[in-house]
Amino acid sequence: MTKKTAPVPGKVGVIIANTGTPAAPTKKAVRKYLSQFLMDPRICPMPRPVWWLLLHGHILGKRSAASAEKYRAIWTAAGSPMTVAYEALERGLTDYYAERGLDVEVRAAMSYGKPSLKDAVRELKEAGCSRLVVLPMYPQQARSTTSSVADGIARAVRRAHWRHPVDFIDDYSEDPVYVRAIAASIRNAGFSEERGDRLLFSYHSIPLKDIEAGDVYELQTGATSLAVAGELGLDRRAWTISYQSRFDKGRTWLSPFTRPTLVRLARAAEPGSRLFLVCPNFAVDCLETLYDVPCELEPIYRAALAGELVDADEEPGALENTGKKSAQCDAHLQAHRDVARTVRMKRAAEDFRRGAHRQPGDDEPFVYVPCLNKSRAHLKVLAHVLAPYVGDTEA
Repeated sequence: MTKKTAPVPGKVGVIIANTGTPAAPTKKAVRKYLSQFLMDPRICPMPRPVWWLLLHGHILGKRSAASAEKYRAIWTAAGSPMTVAYEALERGLTDYYAERGLDVEVRAAMSYGKPSLKDAVRELKEAGCSRLVVLPMYPQQARSTTSSVADGIARAVRRAHWRHPVDFIDDYSEDPVYVRAIAASIRNAGFSEERGDRLLFSYHSIPLKDIEAGDVYELQTGATSLAVAGELGLDRRAWTISYQSRFDKGRTWLSPFTRPTLVRLARAAEPGSRLFLVCPNFAVDCLETLYDVPCELEPIYRAALAGELVDADEEPGALENTGKKSAQCDAHLQAHRDVARTVRMKRAAEDFRRGAHRQPGDDEPFVYVPCLNKSRAHLKVLAHVLAPYVGDTEA
């Protein structure tokens, strides 16, 4: 984390920031969102002029339709799951500070889409804030996530002519309250090492060139996993780490990938054991968890567990995976995918709405541990991380 500036009298403005979400699960809305997201200099995989032509001339047409179909599968009556969660977290933190008599104004904002970082900074300035604290909701920092928020905040501050101190929290990968909350979520999901359960930490992958340039993401994912496993008292053989959601095939990405790891774990599974999958770098459930886990990852594990031949040697690139059946979701996986779609997605959505965990049945070989979402435990984590920056002595 960055060092906080000296306390400044007056109201503190807090921004909790994340990547963003389309305004609707439609091709038009998804195309608009992806266009903004994929043109971020920290995201695009080649020189921007060349990438713009390729993106708008070829990729967006196919990718927008495929992504819209996935977003429709996870959309709620209240809107995007991410929007619902962040609105709840904004209200929760606002109430928390009001109860403690702290003069803190909170805004949730996104790097891409609405509500924007620009609007959040402007609103906090108009509210009379004399200090700004920015918390990117990525426990482990990365160039493509945390740094993108930093870029957006820098632009928003300039446009708003902000003349007050700004604190930027780089990461909270080893924050003790965060670590305990993740460990508790795993316990609450029913994990039991005594009965032979195993734990897979699955993180979003990043390009290796970012690590070579000094990105500490890999070190922080390892530190988080080690800390959570230590909090749970796990033997080292009971847990492992993998990486999912590779963006493209043109670059080398941080591995081992989650898909082949699932196959390996399934083939080595003891009869009656269960695999618990948790994604600690996602603050709230989103497309990569609410859709990818039950529709693409769980079917692979179930098929491999059943002894079926599964071709999952590597993570497919998101840009190249445009909804056509790939080796990872081929015809022989369809029965397992149907189970995930009709059962696990429904249960994951119910878990998300309740903000609580469902106890899995003894016959379920694969258990997804939901993100902290809008739970009280998550609010406690955020309050603890923000405490030194807002003068909260009780967190």
